[in-house]
Amino acid sequence: MSDKLTTKQAAGALGYHPGHIHRLVAQGIIKAEKIGNYWFFDRDYIERLRQEQDDSGRLHYDGKPIVI
Repeated sequence: MSDKLTTKQAAGALGYHPGHIHRLVAQGIIKAEKIGNYWFFDRDYIERLRQEQDDSGRLHYDGKPIVI
């Protein structure tokens, strides 16, 4: 599962709190895969999201899913 990140790893890569990552997933803003009770994120997808962040680390979205 080396191509997958846990919520904690994805949050660390994006500079967010894991709870914020869960809210983004619940709102359908970012995509994740649920396996059992845990969410996993595609490593390449998180890297592309990181590249989309502005200088302050914010992702800009209008309430719609981020498609990269």
